[in-house]
Amino acid sequence: MEKIIDLRSDTTTLQGSNVIHAISNATVGDFAYGEDKSCNDLSEYCKQLFKVEEALFVTSGMLANRLAIASQTSPGDELITHYNYHVNFFDSAGNAKVNNIVFNCIRNNSGILDVDEVEYAINSKPRYKIFAQVSLVSIENSINGFNGKIYPFEKQVELYHFLKAHNVNLHLDGARIFNAHIETNIALADYAKYVDTMSFSFTKGLGAPFGSMLMGKREIIERAKKLQVWLGSGYHQIGYCANAAKYVLQNNISRLKEDNKLAKLFADKIKEIPHIKLVLPYPETNIVSFSIKALNVTNEVFLSKCQAYGLLLFPWLESHIRAVTHLGTKETEIMKAAEIIKEVVLNLI
Repeated sequence: MEKIIDLRSDTTTLQGSNVIHAISNATVGDFAYGEDKSCNDLSEYCKQLFKVEEALFVTSGMLANRLAIASQTSPGDELITHYNYHVNFFDSAGNAKVNNIVFNCIRNNSGILDVDEVEYAINSKPRYKIFAQVSLVSIENSINGFNGKIYPFEKQVELYHFLKAHNVNLHLDGARIFNAHIETNIALADYAKYVDTMSFSFTKGLGAPFGSMLMGKREIIERAKKLQVWLGSGYHQIGYCANAAKYVLQNNISRLKEDNKLAKLFADKIKEIPHIKLVLPYPETNIVSFSIKALNVTNEVFLSKCQAYGLLLFPWLESHIRAVTHLGTKETEIMKAAEIIKEVVLNLI
Protein backbone atom coordinates (compact mmCIF):
# COMPACT_ATOMS: atom_id res chain seq x y z
CA MET A 1 0.00 0.00 0.00
CA GLU A 2 1.29 3.45 -0.90
CA LYS A 3 2.09 5.86 1.90
CA ILE A 4 -0.76 8.16 2.89
CA ILE A 5 -0.06 11.81 2.10
CA ASP A 6 -1.27 13.65 5.19
CA LEU A 7 -1.76 17.39 4.71
CA ARG A 8 -4.47 17.84 7.34
CA SER A 9 -2.19 19.70 9.74
CA ASP A 10 1.42 20.19 10.76
CA THR A 11 0.47 18.51 14.05
CA THR A 12 0.48 15.11 12.32
CA THR A 13 4.27 14.94 12.23
CA LEU A 14 5.94 11.84 13.67
CA GLN A 15 9.18 12.00 15.60
CA GLY A 16 12.48 10.73 14.25
CA SER A 17 15.34 9.03 16.06
CA ASN A 18 16.99 12.32 17.08
CA VAL A 19 13.91 13.44 18.98
CA ILE A 20 13.53 10.01 20.59
CA HIS A 21 17.19 10.20 21.62
CA ALA A 22 16.58 13.61 23.22
CA ILE A 23 13.64 12.19 25.15
CA SER A 24 15.67 9.27 26.48
CA ASN A 25 18.53 11.57 27.52
CA ALA A 26 16.47 14.01 29.55
CA THR A 27 17.48 14.90 33.10
CA VAL A 28 14.26 14.87 35.06
CA GLY A 29 13.06 15.72 38.53
CA ASP A 30 9.82 16.87 40.09
CA PHE A 31 8.54 19.91 38.21
CA ALA A 32 6.28 20.79 41.14
CA TYR A 33 9.38 21.41 43.27
CA GLY A 34 11.24 23.21 40.48
CA GLU A 35 13.66 20.26 40.19
CA ASP A 36 13.12 19.09 36.60
CA LYS A 37 16.39 20.16 34.99
CA SER A 38 15.41 19.55 31.38
CA CYS A 39 12.24 21.60 31.78
CA ASN A 40 14.13 24.36 33.56
CA ASP A 41 16.74 24.36 30.79
CA LEU A 42 14.04 24.66 28.13
CA SER A 43 12.45 27.64 29.88
CA GLU A 44 15.81 29.36 30.25
CA TYR A 45 16.64 28.71 26.61
CA CYS A 46 13.35 30.27 25.50
CA LYS A 47 13.87 33.26 27.77
CA GLN A 48 17.23 33.90 26.12
CA LEU A 49 16.00 33.25 22.58
CA PHE A 50 13.02 35.59 22.88
CA LYS A 51 14.57 37.94 25.47
CA VAL A 52 11.55 37.69 27.76
CA GLU A 53 11.33 37.89 31.54
CA GLU A 54 9.65 34.53 32.11
CA ALA A 55 8.59 31.40 30.21
CA LEU A 56 6.23 28.57 31.12
CA PHE A 57 6.08 25.15 29.43
CA VAL A 58 2.45 24.04 29.04
CA THR A 59 0.57 21.13 27.51
CA SER A 60 -0.90 22.83 24.44
CA GLY A 61 -1.35 26.03 22.50
CA MET A 62 -4.96 26.17 23.61
CA LEU A 63 -3.88 26.11 27.25
CA ALA A 64 -1.14 28.68 26.61
CA ASN A 65 -3.70 31.09 25.19
CA ARG A 66 -6.21 30.25 27.92
CA LEU A 67 -3.64 31.01 30.63
CA ALA A 68 -2.48 34.18 28.89
CA ILE A 69 -6.05 35.45 28.77
CA ALA A 70 -6.87 34.38 32.34
CA SER A 71 -3.72 36.07 33.65
CA GLN A 72 -4.56 39.42 32.05
CA THR A 73 -8.32 39.65 32.50
CA SER A 74 -10.96 39.49 35.20
CA PRO A 75 -14.39 37.83 34.88
CA GLY A 76 -16.65 40.06 32.81
CA ASP A 77 -13.77 41.75 30.99
CA GLU A 78 -13.75 42.11 27.23
CA LEU A 79 -11.15 40.77 24.81
CA ILE A 80 -10.85 42.26 21.32
CA THR A 81 -9.70 39.92 18.58
CA HIS A 82 -10.44 38.96 15.00
CA TYR A 83 -13.39 36.66 14.36
CA ASN A 84 -11.17 34.15 12.51
CA TYR A 85 -8.34 33.94 15.05
CA HIS A 86 -7.99 30.66 16.92
CA VAL A 87 -8.94 32.12 20.32
CA ASN A 88 -12.42 32.85 18.95
CA PHE A 89 -12.85 30.53 15.96
CA PHE A 90 -12.00 27.37 17.91
CA ASP A 91 -11.89 28.38 21.56
CA SER A 92 -14.63 30.91 22.28
CA ALA A 93 -16.59 28.33 24.29
CA GLY A 94 -13.59 27.40 26.42
CA ASN A 95 -12.82 31.01 27.17
CA ALA A 96 -16.44 31.72 28.05
CA LYS A 97 -16.57 28.72 30.40
CA VAL A 98 -13.15 28.95 32.03
CA ASN A 99 -12.21 32.63 31.81
CA ASN A 100 -15.70 34.15 32.04
CA ILE A 101 -14.90 36.89 29.56
CA VAL A 102 -16.71 38.30 26.54
CA PHE A 103 -15.27 38.64 23.05
CA ASN A 104 -15.59 41.69 20.82
CA CYS A 105 -14.65 40.31 17.41
CA ILE A 106 -13.55 42.39 14.47
CA ARG A 107 -14.50 41.11 11.02
CA ASN A 108 -12.52 42.22 7.98
CA ASN A 109 -11.05 40.70 4.84
CA SER A 110 -7.41 41.34 5.72
CA GLY A 111 -7.13 39.36 8.95
CA ILE A 112 -5.14 42.25 10.45
CA LEU A 113 -6.31 44.39 13.37
CA ASP A 114 -5.77 48.00 12.37
CA VAL A 115 -5.49 50.55 15.16
CA ASP A 116 -8.58 52.43 13.98
CA GLU A 117 -10.63 49.21 14.07
CA VAL A 118 -9.47 48.42 17.60
CA GLU A 119 -10.11 51.99 18.71
CA TYR A 120 -13.62 51.78 17.29
CA ALA A 121 -14.19 48.46 19.09
CA ILE A 122 -13.10 50.02 22.38
CA ASN A 123 -15.38 53.03 21.89
CA SER A 124 -18.29 51.08 20.41
CA LYS A 125 -20.11 50.65 23.71
CA PRO A 126 -20.28 52.28 27.16
CA ARG A 127 -17.23 51.71 29.34
CA TYR A 128 -18.53 52.91 32.68
CA LYS A 129 -17.14 50.94 35.61
CA ILE A 130 -20.25 48.74 35.81
CA PHE A 131 -19.82 47.59 32.18
CA ALA A 132 -17.32 45.33 30.43
CA GLN A 133 -13.79 46.72 30.39
CA VAL A 134 -11.38 46.01 27.54
CA SER A 135 -8.29 44.56 29.21
CA LEU A 136 -6.69 42.55 26.38
CA VAL A 137 -6.30 42.37 22.61
CA SER A 138 -5.18 39.12 20.98
CA ILE A 139 -3.53 38.80 17.56
CA GLU A 140 -2.20 35.78 15.65
CA ASN A 141 0.95 35.14 13.57
CA SER A 142 0.91 33.37 11.21
CA ILE A 143 -2.85 33.53 10.72
CA ASN A 144 -4.34 30.07 10.34
CA GLY A 145 -7.73 31.27 9.11
CA PHE A 146 -6.12 33.46 6.45
CA ASN A 147 -4.03 30.90 4.60
CA GLY A 148 -1.03 31.23 6.94
CA LYS A 149 -0.80 34.98 6.32
CA ILE A 150 2.03 36.78 8.10
CA TYR A 151 0.91 39.50 10.50
CA PRO A 152 2.87 42.63 9.45
CA PHE A 153 5.38 43.43 12.16
CA GLU A 154 4.91 47.18 11.80
CA LYS A 155 1.18 46.70 12.44
CA GLN A 156 1.97 44.76 15.62
CA VAL A 157 4.28 47.52 16.86
CA GLU A 158 1.74 50.23 16.04
CA LEU A 159 -1.02 48.34 17.82
CA TYR A 160 1.15 47.68 20.88
CA HIS A 161 1.98 51.37 21.34
CA PHE A 162 -1.67 52.35 20.90
CA LEU A 163 -2.80 49.82 23.50
CA LYS A 164 -0.16 50.87 26.02
CA ALA A 165 -1.53 54.41 25.80
CA HIS A 166 -4.95 52.98 26.67
CA ASN A 167 -3.78 50.66 29.48
CA VAL A 168 -4.69 47.53 27.48
CA ASN A 169 -2.43 44.49 27.11
CA LEU A 170 -1.54 42.66 23.89
CA HIS A 171 -1.22 38.88 23.48
CA LEU A 172 0.31 37.19 20.44
CA ASP A 173 -0.85 33.69 19.56
CA GLY A 174 2.34 32.64 17.79
CA ALA A 175 1.54 28.96 17.33
CA ARG A 176 3.27 29.16 13.93
CA ILE A 177 5.50 32.17 14.64
CA PHE A 178 8.55 30.33 13.32
CA ASN A 179 7.00 29.93 9.86
CA ALA A 180 6.55 33.71 9.81
CA HIS A 181 9.98 34.39 11.30
CA ILE A 182 11.80 32.28 8.70
CA GLU A 183 10.17 34.31 5.90
CA THR A 184 10.56 37.81 7.37
CA ASN A 185 13.91 37.38 9.16
CA ILE A 186 12.45 39.49 11.96
CA ALA A 187 14.13 38.48 15.20
CA LEU A 188 12.04 36.37 17.55
CA ALA A 189 12.98 38.76 20.34
CA ASP A 190 11.47 41.64 18.36
CA TYR A 191 8.14 39.84 18.09
CA ALA A 192 8.23 39.28 21.86
CA LYS A 193 9.28 42.86 22.62
CA TYR A 194 6.04 44.38 21.38
CA VAL A 195 3.55 42.23 23.28
CA ASP A 196 2.82 41.56 26.93
CA THR A 197 2.57 37.80 26.37
CA MET A 198 3.07 35.41 23.49
CA SER A 199 2.71 31.70 22.93
CA PHE A 200 4.12 29.25 20.42
CA SER A 201 3.73 25.56 19.64
CA PHE A 202 6.42 22.88 19.66
CA THR A 203 4.13 20.34 17.97
CA LYS A 204 3.38 22.08 14.69
CA GLY A 205 6.17 23.00 12.29
CA LEU A 206 8.92 22.20 14.79
CA GLY A 207 7.69 18.61 15.08
CA ALA A 208 7.84 17.81 18.80
CA PRO A 209 5.34 15.33 20.27
CA PHE A 210 4.11 17.63 23.03
CA GLY A 211 3.84 21.13 24.36
CA SER A 212 3.67 24.86 23.90
CA MET A 213 5.40 27.78 25.56
CA LEU A 214 3.82 30.84 27.17
CA MET A 215 6.17 33.77 27.67
CA GLY A 216 6.07 37.38 28.72
CA LYS A 217 6.30 39.77 31.60
CA ARG A 218 7.20 38.06 34.88
CA GLU A 219 4.18 39.11 36.93
CA ILE A 220 1.80 37.82 34.25
CA ILE A 221 3.56 34.48 33.85
CA GLU A 222 3.69 34.01 37.62
CA ARG A 223 -0.10 34.29 37.66
CA ALA A 224 -0.23 31.81 34.79
CA LYS A 225 1.85 29.31 36.78
CA LYS A 226 -0.72 29.32 39.56
CA LEU A 227 -3.62 29.01 37.12
CA GLN A 228 -1.88 26.15 35.30
CA VAL A 229 -2.05 24.08 38.48
CA TRP A 230 -5.61 25.20 39.22
CA LEU A 231 -6.65 23.84 35.82
CA GLY A 232 -5.10 20.47 36.65
CA SER A 233 -2.19 20.86 34.27
CA GLY A 234 0.76 20.74 36.63
CA TYR A 235 3.59 18.28 36.00
CA HIS A 236 6.02 16.02 37.75
CA GLN A 237 8.70 14.42 35.51
CA ILE A 238 7.97 16.49 32.40
CA GLY A 239 11.60 16.78 31.32
CA TYR A 240 11.26 14.02 28.74
CA CYS A 241 8.82 16.16 26.78
CA ALA A 242 10.79 19.33 27.49
CA ASN A 243 14.00 17.84 26.13
CA ALA A 244 12.24 16.88 22.90
CA ALA A 245 10.88 20.42 22.66
CA LYS A 246 14.32 21.93 23.18
CA TYR A 247 15.84 19.67 20.53
CA VAL A 248 13.35 20.70 17.82
CA LEU A 249 13.66 24.35 18.81
CA GLN A 250 17.42 24.19 18.36
CA ASN A 251 17.39 22.13 15.17
CA ASN A 252 14.18 22.55 13.19
CA ILE A 253 13.57 26.27 12.70
CA SER A 254 15.67 26.77 9.56
CA ARG A 255 14.06 23.83 7.76
CA LEU A 256 10.65 25.55 7.94
CA LYS A 257 11.72 27.42 4.82
CA GLU A 258 11.19 24.12 2.98
CA ASP A 259 7.64 23.77 4.33
CA ASN A 260 6.78 27.27 3.15
CA LYS A 261 8.32 26.56 -0.26
CA LEU A 262 6.33 23.35 -0.67
CA ALA A 263 3.09 25.18 0.17
CA LYS A 264 3.79 27.64 -2.64
CA LEU A 265 4.50 24.75 -5.01
CA PHE A 266 1.23 23.08 -4.02
CA ALA A 267 -0.70 26.31 -4.61
CA ASP A 268 0.92 26.71 -8.02
CA LYS A 269 -0.13 23.20 -9.01
CA ILE A 270 -3.74 23.23 -7.81
CA LYS A 271 -4.62 26.74 -9.01
CA GLU A 272 -4.53 25.41 -12.57
CA ILE A 273 -7.11 22.70 -11.80
CA PRO A 274 -10.63 23.48 -13.09
CA HIS A 275 -13.19 24.44 -10.42
CA ILE A 276 -10.47 24.85 -7.75
CA LYS A 277 -9.97 28.38 -6.47
CA LEU A 278 -7.33 29.50 -3.99
CA VAL A 279 -8.89 31.30 -1.03
CA LEU A 280 -6.01 33.78 -1.05
CA PRO A 281 -3.83 34.44 -4.09
CA TYR A 282 -0.61 32.98 -2.69
CA PRO A 283 0.43 31.30 0.57
CA GLU A 284 2.95 33.26 2.62
CA THR A 285 3.88 30.33 4.87
CA ASN A 286 2.87 26.66 5.03
CA ILE A 287 -0.92 26.75 4.70
CA VAL A 288 -2.90 26.50 1.47
CA SER A 289 -6.67 27.01 1.51
CA PHE A 290 -8.85 26.44 -1.51
CA SER A 291 -12.52 26.48 -2.43
CA ILE A 292 -14.39 23.59 -4.06
CA LYS A 293 -17.67 25.51 -4.26
CA ALA A 294 -17.74 25.32 -8.07
CA LEU A 295 -17.78 21.51 -7.88
CA ASN A 296 -21.18 21.60 -6.16
CA VAL A 297 -20.29 18.72 -3.83
CA THR A 298 -19.97 18.54 -0.07
CA ASN A 299 -16.66 18.50 1.75
CA GLU A 300 -17.42 14.94 2.83
CA VAL A 301 -17.74 13.73 -0.76
CA PHE A 302 -14.63 15.56 -1.95
CA LEU A 303 -12.46 14.50 0.98
CA SER A 304 -13.57 10.86 0.86
CA LYS A 305 -12.61 10.67 -2.81
CA CYS A 306 -9.21 12.23 -2.04
CA GLN A 307 -8.72 9.77 0.81
CA ALA A 308 -9.50 6.86 -1.50
CA TYR A 309 -6.44 7.92 -3.51
CA GLY A 310 -4.32 8.26 -0.36
CA LEU A 311 -4.59 12.00 0.34
CA LEU A 312 -5.83 13.50 3.62
CA LEU A 313 -6.97 17.14 3.74
CA PHE A 314 -8.80 19.22 6.36
CA PRO A 315 -12.37 20.55 5.99
CA TRP A 316 -12.13 24.14 7.20
CA LEU A 317 -15.63 25.36 6.38
CA GLU A 318 -18.18 24.09 3.89
CA SER A 319 -16.59 24.12 0.40
CA HIS A 320 -13.35 25.37 1.99
CA ILE A 321 -10.45 22.92 2.24
CA ARG A 322 -7.10 23.40 3.99
CA ALA A 323 -3.73 21.76 3.33
CA VAL A 324 -0.69 22.22 5.56
CA THR A 325 2.89 21.26 4.71
CA HIS A 326 5.24 20.02 7.42
CA LEU A 327 8.46 18.14 8.09
CA GLY A 328 6.86 14.91 6.96
CA THR A 329 6.05 16.35 3.53
CA LYS A 330 8.26 15.70 0.51
CA GLU A 331 8.19 17.48 -2.85
CA THR A 332 7.21 14.25 -4.60
CA GLU A 333 4.21 13.99 -2.27
CA ILE A 334 3.14 17.54 -3.09
CA MET A 335 3.25 16.72 -6.79
CA LYS A 336 1.27 13.54 -6.15
CA ALA A 337 -1.27 15.38 -3.98
CA ALA A 338 -1.94 17.88 -6.76
CA GLU A 339 -2.38 15.01 -9.22
CA ILE A 340 -4.88 13.34 -6.89
CA ILE A 341 -6.94 16.52 -6.55
CA LYS A 342 -6.94 16.95 -10.32
CA GLU A 343 -8.08 13.35 -10.79
CA VAL A 344 -10.85 13.75 -8.21
CA VAL A 345 -12.05 16.99 -9.81
CA LEU A 346 -12.07 15.54 -13.31
CA ASN A 347 -14.13 12.60 -12.07
CA LEU A 348 -16.64 14.95 -10.45
CA ILE A 349 -17.27 17.35 -13.31
